[in-house]
Amino acid sequence: MARQSGREPPISYRPPQALREEFRARVEKSGLTAGAFITQSVFGGPAPRQSRRPAVEHRTVARLLAETAQVNAQLQTLAAGGHDPAALESAVRELREIRAACLEALGRSP
Repeated sequence: MARQSGREPPISYRPPQALREEFRARVEKSGLTAGAFITQSVFGGPAPRQSRRPAVEHRTVARLLAETAQVNAQLQTLAAGGHDPAALESAVRELREIRAACLEALGRSP
């Protein structure tokens, strides 16, 4: 026989079929778990603790920021090899702009 825990069963929410996509989209955009999103929406305040996962856009921007560092390292290697300095400088300048935009999107300063 299974032991009963002292915890109450969870409260669940199943949105109407017509609203499910919108609900999922709002939860994803918020970066919160579904439970934290519902708590914030119902009680009007911030979730009790920080969200557990960043929104998809933040994950994508953070990955892009990491990749800019790799591209920068590769450009520096090409510059050391004597490739066209003007083209490389232009690429590095554009890469810096991309990096600054990524940092701004993440709420950080360049």
